[in-house]
Amino acid sequence: MKTTPVVFSLALVLLHLATYANPYRPAIKYGDVKPTDFAPIVYSVDSSANALYLFDVGDSHYEENTGGLSVVFSRHARIRLMNKNGFDLATVEIPIYQSKNFEERLDDFSAATYNIENGNVMVTKVDKGSLFKDKDDNEIVYKFTFPNLKEGSIVEFKYKVTSPSAYFIEPWYFQKDYPKLWSEYSVALPEFYDFVQFQQGYLQLATDTSYITNDNFNSYRFNSQTIHHTWAIENVPSLKEEEFTTTLSNHIAKVEFQLAAIRFPNAPMRTIMSSWQEVADELLKDEDFAADLQKENNWLNDDIKKATAGATTNEEKGKKIFEFVRDHFTCTDNYAVYISQPIKKTYQAKKGNVADINMLLTAMMLSAGFEAHPVLLSTRKHGKTYDLYPIMNKFNYVISQVIIDGKSCLLDASDPDMSFKELPAKCYNGNARVIAELPVIVDLSADSLMESKLTTVFMTNDVDSTGKYNGIVAAFSTQLGKFESQDMRQKLKSTKENDYFQEIKKAYSIDVELSNTEIDSLKIPAEPITVKYDIKISPGDDDIFYFNPLLAEAYKENPFKAAERLYPVEMPYCSDETYILNMEVPKGYVIDELPKSARVKLNEDEGMFEYIIAVSGDRIQLRCRTVIKKANFEPGDYQTLRDFFAYVVKKQAEQIVFKKQ
Repeated sequence: MKTTPVVFSLALVLLHLATYANPYRPAIKYGDVKPTDFAPIVYSVDSSANALYLFDVGDSHYEENTGGLSVVFSRHARIRLMNKNGFDLATVEIPIYQSKNFEERLDDFSAATYNIENGNVMVTKVDKGSLFKDKDDNEIVYKFTFPNLKEGSIVEFKYKVTSPSAYFIEPWYFQKDYPKLWSEYSVALPEFYDFVQFQQGYLQLATDTSYITNDNFNSYRFNSQTIHHTWAIENVPSLKEEEFTTTLSNHIAKVEFQLAAIRFPNAPMRTIMSSWQEVADELLKDEDFAADLQKENNWLNDDIKKATAGATTNEEKGKKIFEFVRDHFTCTDNYAVYISQPIKKTYQAKKGNVADINMLLTAMMLSAGFEAHPVLLSTRKHGKTYDLYPIMNKFNYVISQVIIDGKSCLLDASDPDMSFKELPAKCYNGNARVIAELPVIVDLSADSLMESKLTTVFMTNDVDSTGKYNGIVAAFSTQLGKFESQDMRQKLKSTKENDYFQEIKKAYSIDVELSNTEIDSLKIPAEPITVKYDIKISPGDDDIFYFNPLLAEAYKENPFKAAERLYPVEMPYCSDETYILNMEVPKGYVIDELPKSARVKLNEDEGMFEYIIAVSGDRIQLRCRTVIKKANFEPGDYQTLRDFFAYVVKKQAEQIVFKKQ
């Protein structure tokens, strides 16, 4: 079950009435805790869990008030604390929104701790006066901690929050940091409210039921049908972050709601959720977004003329403007959708957030005669966006699109290490949206990126002019891909080169000496970085010398450690890594054992690994290449991917065995 937006209207539910329900719903009654509830020592959903929810049940429905309708959200949860490491669940927070004209209300609060003593259940209630209020702007967070906690305790709480806003339905997270034996959510929505429902996750529903009632709404003086829907998942595992994950918020099992329209009887439909066309039109006029782009901005002309001096083509002209903004303005906030100040103030201050910087870049491109537009996107750690629905809080980044000689170029001048027509890897998170008269989608999928890396090692015996043998010397060179080069430039802003090479030295499983260290193109963003150094290895005096020809470049362990994975593998890009070794057999030794050559494929055409080794005279040649042609793999492909890397790790660990003559 992937993220699936659905318009939650009466027509939909009429098609959905053929639903299913699991008969094993637990008995859910506040205070009904029995001695047998303490019997389990472990639970099959997670035998190592420090704590787990015995059940977590929520409900949202409408109730009439003096001014119309309120939404009432209730929650009832019961938790088993298996040991002290799970006691963090014994502190509960309840957020309440309050402002001058809007105030939510906390009602029907109850909480208690249950322990078993001499076969009897002992109850310690939470005093309502112990609720602590923490206020921050328009939010009040009620906090409390359960008393009399012991390993094995059961804690339980319930409450209601009444909101005067009829337009917001509380989302529900079936899945969180701890497992749940039962997680359930029910909503009841009048048919005159059309909600878009966003349902996501990879767990099978145990309950998915719908029914319709006819209700009288006195506040509006008409009758309406109400749609009731209940979802539940049984034995919900905790969601743990694994390697190659953008953000768990993309995959956690949850359901969210967004009001799309209001359809009162005998009245025209009122649209709440705008279309992308409407949102783009509004953003282009918004003083906090692109309104400045509609102005002449002639004050930029002098710097544009200076920046583009000597440019003979449109490509050179656009590149020089990009480099001018990149090199003369400092980004103070790497995540922003709206500008913090007019672009003229950004120009004067020489700094601003990412939206300020890239909106200024867009303005300069427009003033230089190019077609240019701002582009909204969500970075990988921020989560996915919805292509159909313009929900602004799903976005957190702005770049610039410039049309040069009929071709679309995507630019980010906020990063001093970024080159022309390149974006940071964090921007490749699905689709972005051009904010223009025609707000088209731009594909920024990680599957579209290929990162190449080439490492060459040339090893010879070190024999001086007197014939003395001093060991093995090697010239090492590795050319990084553009994204690894970006990461390297960031790293070396806080790490000295000498310390970096010390890290490399520690990565070797044998004792080596490094010399002639060099990092090429570190200050040239448009060029890939090349790392070079010489190494010296002494075989020693042992009769047997074991040597891994991959040196420190081998995969030391499988990046996919979990036995199973419930959500996709999300690599930042596809990859093509090649390692070439040409070495001389160490003086005084002969080859006793040599790894065998091998080739394997990943799912026919989604990747490959080759390990080709050969001997010619006294030289050994190795070519090892690992290619991954996809960045994203669904859970069903996880085991194949894990097995593939397990083979790579095992093969790259094989050693050449040299024996003394």
